[in-house]
Parts: sequence; C-alpha cells; structure tokens
Amino acid sequence: MDRLNRIRALIGLVALSLISGGFEAVAEDEILAPGWKNLTYEPPAVGSYQLPPITNASDGAVLLEDGQESQLFDLMGDRLVLFSFIYTRCNDINGCPLANAVFHKLQAKLQERPDVAQATRLLSISFDPERDTPEVMQEFGQGLGGDGVDWQFLTTRDRETLEPILDDYGQYTIREYDESGEYTGDFAHMLRVFLIDRELRVRNIYSVAFLHADILINDLETLLLESPSS
Repeated sequence: MDRLNRIRALIGLVALSLISGGFEAVAEDEILAPGWKNLTYEPPAVGSYQLPPITNASDGAVLLEDGQESQLFDLMGDRLVLFSFIYTRCNDINGCPLANAVFHKLQAKLQERPDVAQATRLLSISFDPERDTPEVMQEFGQGLGGDGVDWQFLTTRDRETLEPILDDYGQYTIREYDESGEYTGDFAHMLRVFLIDRELRVRNIYSVAFLHADILINDLETLLLESPSS
C-alpha cells in the first residue's frame, strides 16, 4: 500500500500543477524549478536557432511495461525521443516529479499538435529496478499517459544491467542511508533529460533550470524542420 500511496500522491501533485499553473498551492515554501510555472521570458521562435549534435546516444537492455525485453535503440531512431531517468519513490519536488510533470504538460501540448506527437516518443526509465518492476512502472504510467502521445515507462532486469546505461548517459546516482546505516530507499541524483534525434544523436540535455514544456515543444519543432541529412 505504501508504494501505491506514493504513486497516487505523485500523480495528484502533477494533476494539481496542471490545474493551478504551478506548484505554489502545495509547496509555497519550496524553491520551485521553472518547469512548474509559466516561463518568465519568450523562448526563441521555432526554427530561429540550431541544436548541434552533442554526442551519440547509447543503447542498453530494458524491460517494457509488459515485462518484455527490448533495447533502447529499438525505441529510438524512428522518432524524436525525450529520454528521462526517474524512480517512482522520488519525493524531491525539483527531481523526478518535475520531469514527470513537464512531460505531462508537454503531452497536453502534443495532443494539440498531432503532427509533432506522431514524430515524438517520450521514454522514462527507472534507476531503481529492484523496486520499480515492470508492473510498478505500468501502474505509475497509467496516471500520467494520455491519448495520442507515445510515453513509455521502462525499467531494467537488475542493477547490473542498468549501470552501463547510467554510465553512458552520465546519470550518476548515490544511495542514501540513515543514521543507523540503513538504506532509506532514496537516491541522490541530478536531473537530466535528453533530446535524441532519429540518427541517434543527443541534441540537447536539459537540467532543472531549463526543463520546461514550452522549451521542449520548441526544440522538437525546430528539429522537425531540419532536412533528413542535417
């Protein structure tokens, strides 16, 4: 029940943020990342800037929500991909809940732009495979996914399978322990979200300060304007 309550609580917070336009209603004393609120500036117009390739994306063995095995590259290459690392128990407002909320807000924008939605896939992979089983990820995603947008929630068979993926994407995590040396179930980590093109190249990496649905939709549309050979 504790797991389900945590999932339901997170989904409720995301829903509230969408209704209120921010997170102030439940966390007025928190320092909130820009992604929870409206942008305070006008982002560059679509197509007015470029996103040069940063590095190549990396492959890895993952489990889908139904427990079937797949490779990351099987889920990339045919669409533009936004790729986030999360874990369902995260309670850092500006960590995994932020990534999920921004993707949820982006999902609403994509539903208004079916042409962009059809060219985009959202992938959220857990870095807590011991607890975030395919069943947990499936239940977690049911409260966040929406019609017309391909948003998949992934995990891995075990930590050994996950580690090369974390290393390749520079997504480092540290287990947190209490005063008695017991693992709390939480991780210290930096939020990073990757924009990957159809040629499996990383075109942008979003940190907490730049992860916002308005920026993501502009970047997706800008990449869609490129010629196939760009």
